[in-house]
Amino acid sequence: MSGLTGKRWYFFIWDEENEEHLDLHRIRPEEAEEVFFNRYVITPNKKTHGPRRYRIDGKTDGGRKLRLIFEDVGSSMARIITGWDL
Repeated sequence: MSGLTGKRWYFFIWDEENEEHLDLHRIRPEEAEEVFFNRYVITPNKKTHGPRRYRIDGKTDGGRKLRLIFEDVGSSMARIITGWDL
C-alpha cells in the first residue's frame, strides 16, 4: 500500500474517548496494541474521515481476531479509534 510500506507503529495515544469506545466492544487497549505487533493487513478506511485513517485486521497474542480503525499520527504513533471482533 502506498505510503505504508515498511511503516510500523510502536506508540499509541489513549484518552477517555477511545478507551470507552473500545470498552463498548469488550476490547482492552492492550489487546488493540497487540494487533500492531503480530501479523496484520492494513487497508484504507472505507469511511472518509481523513486521509490518515486506516483499517487493520489482525490477532492479539491470545489469538483473538480484531478489526481496528486507527489514525496514523506520525512518528510511529497511532490513535486507535474503534474496533470489533472478526
